[in-house]
Amino acid sequence: MLTGVMAPVPVSVLYLASLVAAAGGFAPSIEVPPPTSQPPASSTVDAALLPAFLAHDNATVTMHAGETATLSCPVVRVGDKTVSWIRIKGHDVHILTIGFQKYHNDNRYTLKYEIPNNWKLQIRNTQKRDEGLYACQISTHPPRIMRVFLTVLVPDIEVRDPRGEAVSEAYYRVDSTVGLQCVVMPVPPSRPVLWTREGRPVTTLPQLGIKVDTSPMGSGLSSWLHIARASVSDTGNYTCTAGDTVTAGVRVHVLDGESSAAMQHSTTDDGLPTTRPAPLLLLLVTYAILSLT
Repeated sequence: MLTGVMAPVPVSVLYLASLVAAAGGFAPSIEVPPPTSQPPASSTVDAALLPAFLAHDNATVTMHAGETATLSCPVVRVGDKTVSWIRIKGHDVHILTIGFQKYHNDNRYTLKYEIPNNWKLQIRNTQKRDEGLYACQISTHPPRIMRVFLTVLVPDIEVRDPRGEAVSEAYYRVDSTVGLQCVVMPVPPSRPVLWTREGRPVTTLPQLGIKVDTSPMGSGLSSWLHIARASVSDTGNYTCTAGDTVTAGVRVHVLDGESSAAMQHSTTDDGLPTTRPAPLLLLLVTYAILSLT
């Protein structure tokens, strides 16, 4: 499948696409003999004059989600040939760049040419869906191919209550202490773990009874958010983030009076409540059922 084509596609790229479709996969080495009974004219080309890659085939680049991936393609003696970047997904060939021309509508993909000879493909804000096989191609006949496999690591992140259970909602009484733990495994390099409330940063503010404490936890990080003597105004959506694409959220309810007596602490991520109704609430429910019989 060719995506976002904005100019005529060179024959060499179409040739690669036809090879992939015919072979059911990536097969750059297949050659079709000319349809003639005459032997082909002999020609010798000095290999030292042909374009060549200065990097190894089948390299692997590993990135964390949210980072910028750079796939290098150093080529010497390009001459009048063209360097292209292609993504291969199963039986589909997605053309990304041909020369300096972009052929994809995803603005995260860009070509960065580094003097003297490196045709770099950059992918900003990498995501798990970007993982897979990429190919740098020189438009010789047959095309010369250098393959690169991109691996994208996505950390696990969740918010837990003081009992160590993952929560999406948490209930507290007025004047109690809110305690929430954000766990990120493994932690992305140079990606701090941050807390926000309704999109605004939450940091340690002793005068307001707010404390954020982040520390290593195995191969990841643990970040505790404590709010002492919580008030109804502390109710809201709290989010823990480790980079732009790794987030976990929890809805905090701080209840006052009889409403707080009807709830006990939290609900789990799978929607199964761990709350228990207060005895008075059970008595009222029982009375209502009996009155209907």
